[in-house]
Amino acid sequence: MHEALFEPIKLGAISAPNRILMAPLTRARAGMDAVPTEIMATYYSQRASAGLIISEATGISREGLGWPFAPGIWNEAQVEGWKPVTQAVHAAGGRIMCQLWHMGRIVHPDYNDGQPGVSASATTAPGHTHTYEG
Repeated sequence: MHEALFEPIKLGAISAPNRILMAPLTRARAGMDAVPTEIMATYYSQRASAGLIISEATGISREGLGWPFAPGIWNEAQVEGWKPVTQAVHAAGGRIMCQLWHMGRIVHPDYNDGQPGVSASATTAPGHTHTYEG
């Protein structure tokens, strides 16, 4: 039964050499500006033997980002920062896709220049959240 795990599969436009998918993991290795870093390229390229890598949660807007050192993809610097990551994965024979992320009512004002996050809910989540300050 486990032999199928190592057989190729087609997922939409993606042809993968095996059925192993690397689940997204929040790594917190981007800069404070949410730009991906060199260590992210190293991390993902080391895992290129998976059939498909799903990147860590990647913020789609400043108003929706709510985790310290999480990467974003809403501005040109962030898009450019992802290029070495995807190039490193591709150079190692891998495939990678971006997990888009919006944290909704979990967003803390510390991530948004003191402004509340944007959410479908008018309230923020109760309790505490992880910020750059702790």
